[in-house]
Amino acid sequence: MFTLTPLITALATAVVIVFATFNNPAFAADAKSAAPSEWERTVEAAKKEAKLNVYLWHGSDLEKVVQRFEKKYPDIKLTTVGGRGSSFITRITSEIRAGKYIADVCICGVTSPFKIFYEQMKALEPLKPALMLPEVKDESKWWQGKQHYQDPVGKYLFIYLGSPSGTRVFYNSTQVNPSEFKSYWDLLTPKWKGKIIAIDPNESSGGWRQLYYHPDLGEKYVRTLLTDMDLAASRDERQTTDWLVQGKYAMALFSRGVPEAKAQGLPVDEVKESQFKEAPSISSGANGTIALMSNAPHPNAAKVFVNWFLSREGQTAVQEIMNSALDQNQSMRNDLPLDPVPVDARRRDNLRYMPIFTPEAMDAAPVLKLYKELMKK
Repeated sequence: MFTLTPLITALATAVVIVFATFNNPAFAADAKSAAPSEWERTVEAAKKEAKLNVYLWHGSDLEKVVQRFEKKYPDIKLTTVGGRGSSFITRITSEIRAGKYIADVCICGVTSPFKIFYEQMKALEPLKPALMLPEVKDESKWWQGKQHYQDPVGKYLFIYLGSPSGTRVFYNSTQVNPSEFKSYWDLLTPKWKGKIIAIDPNESSGGWRQLYYHPDLGEKYVRTLLTDMDLAASRDERQTTDWLVQGKYAMALFSRGVPEAKAQGLPVDEVKESQFKEAPSISSGANGTIALMSNAPHPNAAKVFVNWFLSREGQTAVQEIMNSALDQNQSMRNDLPLDPVPVDARRRDNLRYMPIFTPEAMDAAPVLKLYKELMKK
């Protein structure tokens, strides 16, 4: 007589085996690893978007760095929009106000993006949650064992460059012996009265903020510089450099054209920061921050780009390409080969640098107010 008992027993055994298999942690781990990761899903979505618009500051060959992304991800067509100064920031602002959202990513400086995009327009997407690659998220890979953001909440404006900014005290070598200077305060001796020109802080406030917010200099130093030294000021960097070369002034403060003049063999140079007793500053420069724009047309491509750009591969390209005889840049990543960065331009572990990219140190209003008050007299 036929019986179902053996068949039922076999089926029951199979059910038990299947149940045990699916509940086995090892199987669960294998199944999980076989599923697409968040990163893989984002890359696939980015390929479907197929486009990416990166707005950036044209300087230090940054555009060449960005173009390497397209070689890494050829399915994503890259378009770059660049400019010097604030021109590309103005373009983004105008587009947004016209209801056009074109920019996906902004690689920019600190002043305009913070004041305009972050504070005024609220036009930035949080970047920190978009970081997916473990090597990018790992804070131990970054200077001081943490990621640095310019915004106070620490998630919008990521600072990827952190280079010693130098003294920004330039001199004519036919008139000045740099060994005389051991401190910024040595510039304020009567010997140099009427012999110093500086960039007007209304044109560029970085060097002024470097002095004003330094704990060993501060408002007292800036006030003395403006009241006791018969300081000349100009909004024209070419003019300040030309006058320094010609010897019309013995020193020029904050003029970015001097390194180029020096490379041409002209008698100008910068006082080395190692001579000054005051702690040197560290700066992200004119293009050392990266941000995601709100309402970006290609949000997944933007996320893939940001992760690649901040990866070891992307930041290695930054240091390889963005260093020259006239311009030195060091990534905030601390796991990169330093060969491309000149020895004198590297961060040193034994120094207490003063960051000038923090929200507090980038506020130019007190400097401009003091300058306006004192230069009228």
